[in-house]
Amino acid sequence: MEILEKLGKPSYLLLGIAAAITAIHFTLLEQDGNQNLISVSLLIWLTAASLLWDKHQENTLNFESNLPSTILGLVLIVIALLRSLSTSGYHFFLCPVIFAVGLVLITAGFKGFQIYKSELSVFSLFILYPVIIRFLGMISMEKLTAIFSTFMLYIVGFQPYREGVSIILPTGRVEVLSSCAGIDIVTLMIICSILLFFIVPLTKIQKISCLLLAPITGFLINCVRIGLLTFFVSQSADEAFEYWHGEDGSLAFAMISVVLFGVFCWFSYIRPLTLESQD
Repeated sequence: MEILEKLGKPSYLLLGIAAAITAIHFTLLEQDGNQNLISVSLLIWLTAASLLWDKHQENTLNFESNLPSTILGLVLIVIALLRSLSTSGYHFFLCPVIFAVGLVLITAGFKGFQIYKSELSVFSLFILYPVIIRFLGMISMEKLTAIFSTFMLYIVGFQPYREGVSIILPTGRVEVLSSCAGIDIVTLMIICSILLFFIVPLTKIQKISCLLLAPITGFLINCVRIGLLTFFVSQSADEAFEYWHGEDGSLAFAMISVVLFGVFCWFSYIRPLTLESQD
């Protein structure tokens, strides 16, 4: 009986709708198989959930919608749900934003755009994601990656040379194509740095440093990966090459980038704030 009473509350009903929408989104992402987008989506949803939890703790959640905004919100959610009937019809960048806008309208009406502006800003990163991907694809990431990977191999004692986007060792060569240029990792790191702004209060200088450091970290870590792949090719280590060249290997290096950036942010920004609050 107590459970039924709780389910009748707006907060629990909206939580159930949000959970169902989240499950649909990640189910379709899993079917699509884009590991980098799954990682980005997970970070975005967790950040939005964290912001909502803070509002819950501060008792600032708003549940004062009206009929027109509720109807419009339901229509938006239904449209996104209809798009989610198939993976090919589901728009991974636009549908989550439509879901978020629909939930805000159902929850707090049109004034919810102001109340939940941080959460909506977080979900807008889904739209920013393909924009970053396209921009990075226009700046010859393949050549930059080949240059820096060749330099790293030279530093550790090899004798590589480069021809265009090809890295050549005496016993093997690797060609850096767009899929290996680190575009996904750099995009993930840019999104990570922006999400940090919503969680940790940073100064303008700190935000700029994060926006610079995060993609550089991702780029350099991917260059290490390309250097490693070149080494595997030179040693005819086909199994090792296939693994680290595949999605699992790429995801592992992406997580290394996120962890390194997270450690830096912890010691540089988060830990000092924690120590200040304890004082």
